Amino acid sequence: MILTINSQEVQAILDAIDILLEIKCLIRNIAPSYQLNATQLKLFDSLLNSLKNQIEPLFSKYIPSNLNGTTERKNNEILLKLKKLIESERYILISASHSKKILKNVGFNPLNIIVSGGPLILKDYLKVNPNLSKKILQGIKRKTINTFNKLKNIAKAGSKITFIYIEKNETDQIILEELSEIKDIIGKDIDLFEIPNWKMLEV
Repeated sequence: MILTINSQEVQAILDAIDILLEIKCLIRNIAPSYQLNATQLKLFDSLLNSLKNQIEPLFSKYIPSNLNGTTERKNNEILLKLKKLIESERYILISASHSKKILKNVGFNPLNIIVSGGPLILKDYLKVNPNLSKKILQGIKRKTINTFNKLKNIAKAGSKITFIYIEKNETDQIILEELSEIKDIIGKDIDLFEIPNWKMLEV
């Protein structure tokens, strides 16, 4: 592999060396106490800022941080596993409707995506908001029954279901806590797939 450093980057390195030489002279002048007076401090700060402006773009380009590298590798692993999920043509359970479009865009069959729109167990809605009116609860009840009927039909057909969730999402956490009860109702285990956030899948 051959890497060519462009002329602007070369100049930035040369300027950075000049700045370091100025800092070296300043340090020699304050030896051995290395104490800066107000004027010297102002100069020192200015030189460091100039050095940062010259070098930081080079660091970002040529020396990516370990954290960024680790995050990128983890995201790539997640994308590869998601690709396998797409190929398996299993059913996907998610809690929010906006996530359905994201999954569709990355290749999931929208007909295989079940959106709960919230927790699946009616009583858990009252944990989130104990002041829900009877009218709203009736609407939620119809929605949860409809979702469970879909999951039951999928389970009867022998198809697999995977719940894609975010660890820090409150609704997703409630559904995770409901899984044992959900299994008893539909008669089937639901597989789990955690992602850091939905933004990483946006294309």
